[in-house]
Amino acid sequence: MKKPIKSRGYVLLEALVALLIFSLGLLGMISFQAVSFKIMADSRFRTEAAMLADELLARMSASEISRVQADYGPQGAKLLSWVDDRVVGGSRLPEAKVVPSFSASATPSTLLVNLRIEWTPPGAAGASPAVAATGVYETKALLF
Repeated sequence: MKKPIKSRGYVLLEALVALLIFSLGLLGMISFQAVSFKIMADSRFRTEAAMLADELLARMSASEISRVQADYGPQGAKLLSWVDDRVVGGSRLPEAKVVPSFSASATPSTLLVNLRIEWTPPGAAGASPAVAATGVYETKALLF
């Protein structure tokens, strides 16, 4: 008659393997949560920048074409006032900068506007140079 093979500790080994698999799955879910939070924050900032750009372009289009460059240029009084009131005072974009540039178009009654909004996401100030440390939203519009 053969002696039975001892199989003690087999259940403990199964439990340890199951715990390892569960732990790896849990770590994967936590890292997924962190990445999804970063994507959500970036999406919120881009939406805010798009709304600000639309608002500024609407103000520019309501102005007289001949005054747009003077009023809404980089040192224009209306642009600086709008940035203080709306961007710094009313938006949630951290350290936002609004940079408009203008190009001549085919007719003197139209103006091509390139509007760039930049911001620094939270926690990106100390990031390595290889990682993009600023968010950017850029749009173009033809005013007439």
